[in-house]
Amino acid sequence: MIVTLVPGYNDAHRGFNFNGYGKGEVLVTVPRGWSITVRCENTRSNQRHSCAVVRGAGATAPAFLGAATPTPGTGLAGRTSASFTFTAAVLGTYRFACLVPHHEQAGEWDVLEVAAAGRPAVLLLRAPPEGVQGLTAPT
Repeated sequence: MIVTLVPGYNDAHRGFNFNGYGKGEVLVTVPRGWSITVRCENTRSNQRHSCAVVRGAGATAPAFLGAATPTPGTGLAGRTSASFTFTAAVLGTYRFACLVPHHEQAGEWDVLEVAAAGRPAVLLLRAPPEGVQGLTAPT
């Protein structure tokens, strides 16, 4: 499965968002054992941002081996991208988060659920931001 995160996509949450969503407005569910590639495309912001999968409030280390962009506390320079791949090996609730100081607290996080079984799914908890292609809002 490939997940593309675009930090600072628009002005939602004062620019502290992924793809225009933040503060847990997106829930991605995958079955345990799935391999996930995250593309972190810091292409719409000049600010530094990172992408990581973490567990627990205030966590600063990836929850899975390799589940973060390089130097997540410093972040990617504006207009750059990086990818990482990890295996969702442990059941539970995690966050896609920016680990640049204060970004996650400002809202730059969404939710990853690793389930025992089932199919991968994405649930949007509000309408997509203007201009986002290929996403549908919940009905």
